[in-house]
Order: sequence, then structure tokens, then C-alpha cells
Amino acid sequence: MIRKARQQDVRFIHGLLAKYGEQGELLARPLTDLYEFLRDFVVAEDDGGRLVGACALHLCWEDLCEVRSLAVLPQRQGERWGQRLVETCCSEAVTLGFNKIFALTYVPEFFARFGFTEVDKKLLPNKIWADCINCVKFPDCDEIAMLLEL
Repeated sequence: MIRKARQQDVRFIHGLLAKYGEQGELLARPLTDLYEFLRDFVVAEDDGGRLVGACALHLCWEDLCEVRSLAVLPQRQGERWGQRLVETCCSEAVTLGFNKIFALTYVPEFFARFGFTEVDKKLLPNKIWADCINCVKFPDCDEIAMLLEL
């Protein structure tokens, strides 16, 4: 099941993002940001009620939003949790009336399955780079920008 995140889920999300952040696979987020942007997050919960993944839809600018902080427990990868999380975020973007969704990723082929295409990062507004200053790779970002136009 995919559902909106609750405050009780923040510690799980924080730990999951920290794990992948240490590996340089995504941007870890401080607890303060997770509480502040809790409404952005959805979580994946298995049949036993255990959390297995998380993802956020961040509203950026006019018709542009971002799928970010996508992470699934390593032992639960390959079970389509990531796919369901992204589909849920994209569906919410449509419901909210957004026309463009982007993702910064090291796995472009994953997002390509949803119709995202690779774009030059320079096409994205400067506003989206606010979080980048917190990245260990700043200013030498090597993520690939992917865009889905609805």
C-alpha cells in the first residue's frame, strides 16, 4: 500500500535517506526538513504494516514539480515499490494541475519507463537548486535531469 506519510514515519524516512545519502546516491535530509515537508511524502507499507520505502513530490514553480527522495529498503528492491511510489507522486502532480515533473537521478532508465526524458539541467529554473548547497557533490553535480511533460 502507498499512503501519505505521517509524523510517525519521519524517523523511518530520515534513516532511509541517510543510508542512501552516505552512499552518495541521493541527498539525505535533516529531520527539520522532513517535518517541514512531511506533506510532500508518501510511504510504501507492506502487507505486514512495515514501511519499505518513501518518495516525495515537491512543488517547485508554477507548472513544475519534482519527484525526489525516492528510496526503498535494499532488501525490498525489485518488488515494484519504487514504481508504485513514483506513480503515486505523478498522479498527485496531475491532480494538482502540474504540467511538468522532473527528477534528478543516477538511474535514468528507471524514470524513462514512466516517460521521463533526459534534459539539460540548465533548462530547469535556478530555484530548484536551493537544496544543492547541502550536497557533498556541490557544485559538481553528476545527477541526470529527467523531465516528464504531461
